[in-house]
Amino acid sequence: MEDQLNNHGRDLNEMPPPIPPVSSGVQDEMPPLKPNNWLWQSIVATVLCCLPFGIVGIVYAAKVDSHYFSGRYEEASRAARTAKLWTLIAFGAGLLYLVLWIVLMVSGLLPSTMEQIIENSASGYNF
Repeated sequence: MEDQLNNHGRDLNEMPPPIPPVSSGVQDEMPPLKPNNWLWQSIVATVLCCLPFGIVGIVYAAKVDSHYFSGRYEEASRAARTAKLWTLIAFGAGLLYLVLWIVLMVSGLLPSTMEQIIENSASGYNF
């Protein structure tokens, strides 16, 4: 009986089988997590804040999923970072525009500023 026990006092017949070696040709690697595409944020920024910058954000946001699902993970990550950048720029531009209008209203300069804008953009033709 003692010759069937190993040095830890366990029966050799109760030992689990060895783990088979993993072949190097099989790729069981999991892909990285899909980055946030910033699509809905870009749409909100386009509608409410700044149309040109928001559209650029939408274009890059649309590229994230197509790159990711075609296996180009680095390009998907780069497109997500670019979409985030342009979306935040659009939100910042909209916020800056809102602050400018509030300052003009509070300071009382809004009527004179509006008159200057109208005079500078008048075509000279009255129909």
